[in-house]
Amino acid sequence: MKKVQANRPSPSPRSLRALILEDNRQDVERMVALLKQVGYALSFEVVDSLAHLQQQLARTDYDIILAAHNLRAWTAMDALEILKKSRKDIPFVVVAGTLGGLAAVECIKQGAADYVLKNRLQRLPVVVERVLRDKAHREDAAGLQEQIQSLSRFPAENPNPVLRLQRDGTLIYANPSARPLLQLWGCEVGQRVPADWATLVADSIASGAGKEVEAACDQRVYSFILAPIQTAGYVNAYGRDITDRKREEEALRRSEASYRSLILGATYGIFRCDVNGKFLAVNPALVAMLGYESEADLLAANLVRDVIRDPEEGVRLLQQYRQRGRVDGIEAQWSRKDGTPVPVRLSGRAVLDERGALEGCEIIAEDASEHWHLEEQLRRAQKMEAVGRLAGGVAHDFNNLLTIVMGYSDLLLERLGATDAMRAYVEEIKKAGERAASLTRQLLAFGRRQVLAPQTLDLNTVVTNVDKMLRRLIGENIQLGTVLEPELGWVKADPGQIEQVILNLALNARDAMPQGGQLTLETANVELNQGDTRTRVSVLPGRYVMLAVSDSGVGMDAETQAHIFEPFFTTKEEGKGTGLGLATVYGIVKQSGGHIWLYSEPNHGTSFKIYLPRLAEAAQPVEAISPGAPLAGGSETILLVEDEEGVRDLARRILELKGYKVITASNPTEAAQVCERYEGPIHLLLTDVVMPTMSGPQLAEHVAFLRPGLKVLYISGYTDNAIVPHGILEEGVQFLQKPFTRDSLTRKVREVLEAPQPTA
Repeated sequence: MKKVQANRPSPSPRSLRALILEDNRQDVERMVALLKQVGYALSFEVVDSLAHLQQQLARTDYDIILAAHNLRAWTAMDALEILKKSRKDIPFVVVAGTLGGLAAVECIKQGAADYVLKNRLQRLPVVVERVLRDKAHREDAAGLQEQIQSLSRFPAENPNPVLRLQRDGTLIYANPSARPLLQLWGCEVGQRVPADWATLVADSIASGAGKEVEAACDQRVYSFILAPIQTAGYVNAYGRDITDRKREEEALRRSEASYRSLILGATYGIFRCDVNGKFLAVNPALVAMLGYESEADLLAANLVRDVIRDPEEGVRLLQQYRQRGRVDGIEAQWSRKDGTPVPVRLSGRAVLDERGALEGCEIIAEDASEHWHLEEQLRRAQKMEAVGRLAGGVAHDFNNLLTIVMGYSDLLLERLGATDAMRAYVEEIKKAGERAASLTRQLLAFGRRQVLAPQTLDLNTVVTNVDKMLRRLIGENIQLGTVLEPELGWVKADPGQIEQVILNLALNARDAMPQGGQLTLETANVELNQGDTRTRVSVLPGRYVMLAVSDSGVGMDAETQAHIFEPFFTTKEEGKGTGLGLATVYGIVKQSGGHIWLYSEPNHGTSFKIYLPRLAEAAQPVEAISPGAPLAGGSETILLVEDEEGVRDLARRILELKGYKVITASNPTEAAQVCERYEGPIHLLLTDVVMPTMSGPQLAEHVAFLRPGLKVLYISGYTDNAIVPHGILEEGVQFLQKPFTRDSLTRKVREVLEAPQPTA
């Protein structure tokens, strides 16, 4: 049994019907705005005459009356007299511009519930809440008294239980409605009630004061008023059904518990602070986010002084709350307790006191580290893409020039004898051209503009093939180990390019271990889930094959890691590296449809992990074609289409020296005319890919109607989506990358001419 408080839970949102006695429209708007601001669902009427007031009181029931003290022809005192005559219990609040002490006392004496001055109108919601609560208490008390009187007059017919008990707890009367309660107790009239009730009865008689207890029976809850009859020495117990009220209280309790659970279990930080930044309340997520030991530890800190990295930013934040009343989604830089930065996104509202002044703020703080990290990755990816486009364009122009330099070097060397004094000069020119060509290949690789010839690959085989080469390159003071997945899945990639990736990473690892160390190559089947890819831009969950190259070297700090894949960025001393090795790796992996992740710490080594999409079904890898086809010539007729005059003349000379008949055209239109007018057979169309007015593939499609069965070999210093979408060579397409040499051109031409004609 417990004592019950009489407070009623307020509904939410709280409805309020108000009658406003006011002839100043602005004052009406201010009152309405204040009441709506604190959560009232307000409906109201405004009256400006006593006659109008009488009509409204007769017509409608109101929850409250807000009355100006002095109107044009009448006062609040006149309105109070009309309210009294209506016999309605409506709280009457005076809202006055000025009100002296005596006038205020007189209003209260005449029946006003309270008064508010217009220059302190912010008090209005507080006053309204109090007078409404007082009215509710009055109604409860009146209802209880009326019920007790009714119960005492008609106990037998009352639907609620009525009992009479002697001082020792003996039951001497029970109305029919009390039978379920007696069955619960297991007693009858003439027997004693349970000990706790007997004690309450004795105390009530001894003190001469009534008591309130609760009892449950028949799935209902009752509140009993024990009314002692001192002269007779017994107690009357009048019950009333409070089941609905208890349900409301339980619902409110659960709602409050749920709200507390929501706040305590939230994954984002929630807090309240005052205008000076002092924390008043914090939730566990905020404590964890800021790295404090406990809520008490964080409550001892200050938002502006200890958390916001820039104190001026804290001042600006509070100013925004003052001006706007709330903020949504603004970003700020905070500090954890250990000083490490944490980016946050803030939303919340201002908390005002009863005068409308800023009292503090309630704020939701979301850790934006992951979002910031993704944005930073995206910015870097966009930067790399822009640099890649620039690098690819530069490489394209250089490839035409290098084709001429290297091609004519070969022609000169073929004519110069072994002892000719000029031979050494030409050889140096060719070497310089080859080094430049290597750089352009690396630039194209980084920019994902090179041409790949992917095959079905087992990466274990690739690792095994480069093992011996690596052991020679890395030196004796570095131990090379492999950890290979026995049942490794297949991938689609260019084997030569994957070998280049492994070599570049291994050489980079070697340079990071000047005193020796451990280099490890590892393969594995992996499944990347949402958690793995959530913080990685453009990486999709799925099945991958991983190739890892790890070393025990000097490692890298975060600043170095942020730039490690950029072209021409190097940590080596001047003259020791081009800064293109890792840029090339990045481009090859990306162009192969994969991803590369870097893990490193200073003095704790580095691990590069490459993830290539795993093929859905196992397939046998394509056998590699052995290089070194014979450099034979021929007598076939070749139509050479190249808009760069120097490249066109060089290719013509090389092919004519090998016995071919070469017809040249400087553009696609001229080439189409040759196909129409030339009477003899044309065996091969050798055409550049990117040309004005018409691309190489468009030209090939056009002349196919004129010369059925004509074989085609494309040449270009730049990938073009027409024949190599995303740099991946389509099956059946023959392609030669610039800069080409005399040998590479003649070998490829012979290969295409001797290849069987593909079936339609």
